[in-house]
Amino acid sequence: MKNQCITSLLSCFVLLLCFNCKDANTKLTANHNTSPKLDDGYAVTVTIQGKAFGIHQKNLESQKATISNDSILFELWEDGNPLKLNFNLFNTDILSKGEATYKIPDANSGQVKVDLNFFNGDRDTKRMNKRILFRKGTISISKISENELKMTFDGEGSGIMEDGKTFPISGKVDVNF
Repeated sequence: MKNQCITSLLSCFVLLLCFNCKDANTKLTANHNTSPKLDDGYAVTVTIQGKAFGIHQKNLESQKATISNDSILFELWEDGNPLKLNFNLFNTDILSKGEATYKIPDANSGQVKVDLNFFNGDRDTKRMNKRILFRKGTISISKISENELKMTFDGEGSGIMEDGKTFPISGKVDVNF
């Protein structure tokens, strides 16, 4: 009788723990997947596979672009957010022009000139495929400097090891450091 009572209590405790963990994960995901808009304080909005993500300007962890040799790297993320955006340009001539439009993959034929990728920590897949590559589409940069990036992108992408399984990706970036 005593063992049966202890077993019942442990079972209830485990079930309660499972439901609480599920609710906590749902709340975290819900905070970042609520169709963000730039005018809501989001500096970065991205829609991947029908899910919307946003990164607030005030919470940006990255405080400037990294410029070295002939490359520019923007890493945009906020603490606790499942999304991280990485944007690499391998031609600093754009700094003097201030704007450019790239058609992917055509712009990268021969030598890679532009690379846009994301890390989605909430994606239900193997760790390697949580990294998502922008494989096809248009990237339009309207303003770029060491302290600012304004761009839009619209196209298709997939996990790093999922070359043939593309899905829609779109978004806007309007960051100031």
